[in-house]
Amino acid sequence: MRETKRHSGYFAVVKRECLILTSRPLYLFAALIFPLFALFFMTTIFGNGMIENIPVGIVDEDESTMSHEIERLCSAVPEIRVTERFANTAEARDALLSKKIYGYLIIPHNFQEDVEANRNTTLTLCYHYAFLSVGSEVMQGFLNALRIIAVTPLQQTTEFLGVNDETLETLASPISISSHPLYNPALNYSSYLTFPYFWVLFQILILLNIAYSFGNDFNDKRKIVECLKTGNDKFVNVILGKLTPYILIFTSIAIFANVLMFDIMDFDLHSKITSMITICFLFIMATCSISLFLFSIYSHLPIIISFISMFGSLGATFAGVTFPVNAMYPIFEKLSLLFPIRHFVVITDYLRYESHAFLYCWKSILMLISFNILIILATILLKRRMNKAIELKPLN
Repeated sequence: MRETKRHSGYFAVVKRECLILTSRPLYLFAALIFPLFALFFMTTIFGNGMIENIPVGIVDEDESTMSHEIERLCSAVPEIRVTERFANTAEARDALLSKKIYGYLIIPHNFQEDVEANRNTTLTLCYHYAFLSVGSEVMQGFLNALRIIAVTPLQQTTEFLGVNDETLETLASPISISSHPLYNPALNYSSYLTFPYFWVLFQILILLNIAYSFGNDFNDKRKIVECLKTGNDKFVNVILGKLTPYILIFTSIAIFANVLMFDIMDFDLHSKITSMITICFLFIMATCSISLFLFSIYSHLPIIISFISMFGSLGATFAGVTFPVNAMYPIFEKLSLLFPIRHFVVITDYLRYESHAFLYCWKSILMLISFNILIILATILLKRRMNKAIELKPLN
């Protein structure tokens, strides 16, 4: 009978929390609609996953047949597109600074004349490298186009000597390089950025939702009493009952996100999708635990919401998506272990790219599981605070 009463208290708190979610549109929007919007936004923001047709310019000081041929070659490569022609370098630099273009090529005076006379000449390439990915693509696009021009003087000489094209290719590039971009052979930005970027944002939403949900009830004496009465005066029922609806919602979003990315969008995955969903569930539990623990330390809602937002933003950095953690200062590398998102990214990277991932990431899996200990600590701290707040007999 006592066991039935305890369970009824838990389910009563779950029902109460579900009613709060459905009766207040803002709660439902923050917990369900906005994460789904973020998911669709992240999966479509990169388009086809390739950076193409980046606008660039040409400063043609030679106005020769060869300089016009260079312009045509630059327009032919997929990475860049010649959109501007400038009379001088100053105009090109102004356009680069205003981001009308992301790079420009300077063809000097007497370029064709120097090439035909076998004199050394230089083509100057300037590109915006404040944007690393765009700058790299611009540089690669120009180099692909100019590689043909670079062998033109040698081609004219070898034709005069009667050397065939196959021998010319060997002379121009005696060492062949066979490049194999592993794990992302299509060089698709969506493949390796969409998944972690979504979860970096999702962890911030989880942190904020949990903290606000508990803060809205536990900072009001009347609501504290109501929660305890609903949970049959069992504080564990209150904690678990309030967490359950959010965990179910977040887990459902995680399942949908995995199906969307790995089944529908066909992102690379070298393990079973059930393994990914399991790790996502562990991550959701760990993030909820962190949020609840931080709230239990300091209950003033506006301040703790600000702190949790900062914690989530730092997690975006320590996740190691845009900059490798092992290249940071050692103290920051150690601090990254305090963020569930870091362990999640490590695990999912192995799951996505290695078929025997557990051999490499079992430590991170244990760390994710260990974060759930914080729920116990948070429950103890919150129980003490509630006892003082309502000035009743100690809670069970």
